[in-house]
Amino acid sequence: MFGGAYVAELARRQYTPDAILDIPLLRGDGSLHVVELKRANIKDLVIRRSGHLMLGAPAHRAVSQAQNYLRAMDENRPSILAEHGVDTRRASATVVIGHPRYVTGDVTSQEIAETLRTYNTHQARIEVITYETLLDSASRMLALSSARQDADPDPDEESAA
Repeated sequence: MFGGAYVAELARRQYTPDAILDIPLLRGDGSLHVVELKRANIKDLVIRRSGHLMLGAPAHRAVSQAQNYLRAMDENRPSILAEHGVDTRRASATVVIGHPRYVTGDVTSQEIAETLRTYNTHQARIEVITYETLLDSASRMLALSSARQDADPDPDEESAA
């Protein structure tokens, strides 16, 4: 669902006493990636203030939660690495929150995507996406995988010829 950048979902969800991770993923470089799941029905995901679009309070709270998880992972890196073999030094996070169908205030799906893209360009370790973006990305990955399989000849058929 989250693409080819991750090699496995980790079974352990708790690496520090005060943080239970929704979906801990292992990246190809051996470091941790945290997926924080929030509700899809967030009416103030993106708000318009003085003519400009910006993230609403629910998204900011979710990002702050992810920041706290990453800080805790940074502070406890030696023990997490020694006890669990997971490198949290380069840990990153994705916050999945909201869906355009629930956003109020005459904001289009395209405007939501552009607002999140602008917000994400200023973040180093945390990305915010909607459920719509996650599902669209997963659909594209499945379609690409299917197209590759259709383009590759079946090795058993070639040997029979």
